[in-house]
Amino acid sequence: MQRRQAMAVALTLLVAVVLTAGCGGDSSEIVARVGSKDITRADLNRRLSELPPFSQQEFSGPEGVLRLLDRMVEEEVLYQAALEKGYARDPEVLDIIEKVTRRAMIQTFYEKEIEGTLVIPEEDIVEFYETSEVAQSDWFNMPARVRFRHIVTRTQAEARRARDRVLSGEPFTDVARDVSIDDKTREAGGLVRTIDRGLGAPDLGIEAELVDQLFAWENGEVTEPLRSKLGWHIVQIEDKREAGRKPLEMVRDTIIKSLRPQHMNRHYEATMEDLRASFGATVNEAAFRRKVRSEEELFTLAQDTEDATKRLSYYSELVYNYPEGEHADEAQFMIGFIQAEELGNTDAARNALERMLQNYPDSELSDSASWLLENLESEPPAFEDEEEAPE
Repeated sequence: MQRRQAMAVALTLLVAVVLTAGCGGDSSEIVARVGSKDITRADLNRRLSELPPFSQQEFSGPEGVLRLLDRMVEEEVLYQAALEKGYARDPEVLDIIEKVTRRAMIQTFYEKEIEGTLVIPEEDIVEFYETSEVAQSDWFNMPARVRFRHIVTRTQAEARRARDRVLSGEPFTDVARDVSIDDKTREAGGLVRTIDRGLGAPDLGIEAELVDQLFAWENGEVTEPLRSKLGWHIVQIEDKREAGRKPLEMVRDTIIKSLRPQHMNRHYEATMEDLRASFGATVNEAAFRRKVRSEEELFTLAQDTEDATKRLSYYSELVYNYPEGEHADEAQFMIGFIQAEELGNTDAARNALERMLQNYPDSELSDSASWLLENLESEPPAFEDEEEAPE
């Protein structure tokens, strides 16, 4: 309670400063002090900017900023108390610091030295653009579209007079502001947004049929009067683009995003191979293949036990330690058989039998393994009681 009261007093002395804390003001201005540690406006603004958006809203306004400052003061008080108690030398703290530092360094190295150095060759980008199924789909196609200005009049004669004024040299925008009856585009000099062919702009009252007619004119041309539900239009074509494939530069970033994962995998593997060689990294596989029991001992133990899990363990140990042994193929087959017939683990059985066929293709048990694989999903045949079988 006393600590909270003392903190409240300290904060009260700083209210005049903190109420204006935010993006403005002197960034070096001290807004709180704990012992000899000053908390500046810059510290406060930095903490606020590091928060997620929803939390920034929570601490908006003078009262919210004060709550955030109070939290920062509490953290500093706890930190200084921990320093005073000698926790900076505590083995648990040092262990945590080492782990956090290690993770941060690995993450930073990966982002800058591996992700940051990936370069996707230009020829791969071009090949994707020219040959990939994605690039040949509608996703890389663009519709015909046109951007234009128009002047709308009530009569064809008014439209012709407006066209004559434009052709005689008056700016289209000035004539549009002067005579167009289209309230939605008049003040913008008749400008209409880009519209795809076949769509029209219902919110502007522009029909698709009118837009389709505009493709008969070239960029910069002023059309003859055209009729629509709005009235009579004369249109100046600002930009017209026919349908076709998007140019490479328009989709380059999309292609790079598509190619990046597979290139990243190869780049990572190549980088790791170089780093392993550079630092002399080796793995002592023999440490995991210690032949504590002989092949014959393991094979005998597997045959003599009735417990399916134990048999599976013995056969697995045999295959792991003696992959080229006399009983390795049979042990691998039995792993699949036990998984399928005794433990009912179809996926594990399939993996074991496929490995058996791959590693021991010449085994006498290959046919049995193939048959078992083909029938993993089949129900076992039902046997009828001979006494109840019909005569």
